[in-house]
Amino acid sequence: MEKRIRNFDDSSLYEDFEMLVKKILERNGFKVENMLQNEGYDFLAKIGNTATYVEVKLYKRKLPKLDLLRQAYRRLLAQKDDDYTKLVLVISSYVTPSLKAEILKESGVVVWDAKTLFALAFDFSILYYELESILTRAFNEQLDDLILIDDKFKSEIIPSLKNLSAPIKQKQIDNEGEKLCRELNSLQPGTKDATNYERKCTEILKYLFDNNTDLTLWEEQPTTEDGLHRFDLLCRIISSHHNTFWTELAHDFHTRYVLFEFKNYTEEIKQGQIYTTEKYLFLTALRSVSFMITRKGADANAIKAAKGALKEAGKLIIILTNEDICGMLKMKSEGDEPAIILREKIDEMLRTLTR
Repeated sequence: MEKRIRNFDDSSLYEDFEMLVKKILERNGFKVENMLQNEGYDFLAKIGNTATYVEVKLYKRKLPKLDLLRQAYRRLLAQKDDDYTKLVLVISSYVTPSLKAEILKESGVVVWDAKTLFALAFDFSILYYELESILTRAFNEQLDDLILIDDKFKSEIIPSLKNLSAPIKQKQIDNEGEKLCRELNSLQPGTKDATNYERKCTEILKYLFDNNTDLTLWEEQPTTEDGLHRFDLLCRIISSHHNTFWTELAHDFHTRYVLFEFKNYTEEIKQGQIYTTEKYLFLTALRSVSFMITRKGADANAIKAAKGALKEAGKLIIILTNEDICGMLKMKSEGDEPAIILREKIDEMLRTLTR
């Protein structure tokens, strides 16, 4: 699996969590081997006669998004290549026992969540406190009952894995993300496919971001009250007590709405397109953030103009390319949070901003 370098405010969080999971497995008697980047899982873990493919996912919220969780365990099932190897999906969030049972019945994948990890790390104080530190950073809140350990549950984790039968065969998954990427790139640049490009980008955004937890409204081609400005797409951020990318964005940039602009240009966009989009952003209306999706990206002057809008007016304009969108689709297909790429883009702009 190709690994991305995440830069935002939690630069090493994902890598730290993955390495900590490896240490916890090893301290519990597993022999752990790192897999190559093109494998569909992170570790091969062996204990006794039991071999297990292990995939690790860090989610920055206590309860996982079900669509990402589903993608992750179905993708892990697609790696099953014999009748004996077990499958374990390790995630940082909490999963209810009933949902774990449903996933096991459907896919044969065992889910080890945050409570499982705390139980496995309980006898190893350094690992236990390192896990607590990482998850507190990830969730940005107290862990509460996640750290409460039941002795009976703790004693059954590894024996239940060893005794698990693995009758479910490998199942290939439909890669909707790959399909959407191909469809986006198949459109011709320029005015001929401009409308189709807008529609496809909107379809992709609705696939990437949940209407119940991320964005809502999805108002296409809205106009301002004076009728002078028309946006491509306006979304409302869903208020949530969970630590999500959109919640952070709303808090950090004092916005309630997010504007999306779609530019199917044959060349990089120029600074004029940035200035036009900047006019659409209005801090008093809680509309201070825009993502511009462009086929070719932006030239140096456009990037300079976007940074100027942030420095001088507090308006955040992030430029995304087709490549970025396809990267987000790939991440969702693998059960990862696609907003990680948006975090990277924002981090890059903030880090390179000058007075």
